[in-house]
Amino acid sequence: MSMVSQTLQGATLSSISNVIAQGISAYKDNVPFSLHVAPILKFAIFSIISNPPNIIWQNFLEDLFPTNVAIARPPSEKANGKPKSSASPRTRKSTQNILIKFMLDQTFGAVLNTLMFLAFIGYVNAPAGGKASAWDNVALETREKFWPMIYDGWKLWPAFSLISFLWIPVDKRIVAGCLVGMGWNIYLSLLVDA
Repeated sequence: MSMVSQTLQGATLSSISNVIAQGISAYKDNVPFSLHVAPILKFAIFSIISNPPNIIWQNFLEDLFPTNVAIARPPSEKANGKPKSSASPRTRKSTQNILIKFMLDQTFGAVLNTLMFLAFIGYVNAPAGGKASAWDNVALETREKFWPMIYDGWKLWPAFSLISFLWIPVDKRIVAGCLVGMGWNIYLSLLVDA
């Protein structure tokens, strides 16, 4: 699946999750539902900005630490010292590679994604014409929400990350992550009140 296709699918799912979050907010506040386009656009734009680096990240992890690694064929499967040409290469799941990817994704990847999100939301939600600059708002958002988001993310993303590395092909991971992320994006939408 191409990067453009994955990015557009992710943006669509992100937009849908923001609409659902708006519905939840209206229900919680006991007010009539009114669709606000600005936050939907913010989440769609963030998805368009953040998905390509995440696609590159997933491909990078898979290239360096492939889930499936080739295993040598037993001598009985070789003809005259050469592997049989009709036999497809045999692979096994590499527990070591999966664990390395998991650790990198849940540390470096989680920090980078959280900072990207907070920087984007802090910047686009900065009050216009105030004394504080947009970057002051980014710093404030990061100070207040970074660790709570990281801790909350660790309640969801480690399980998905392991499932993803074990059974989801690398070119489908971003879209699968966006499907799972619909719930996460609802949480983010309610958290930042974007």
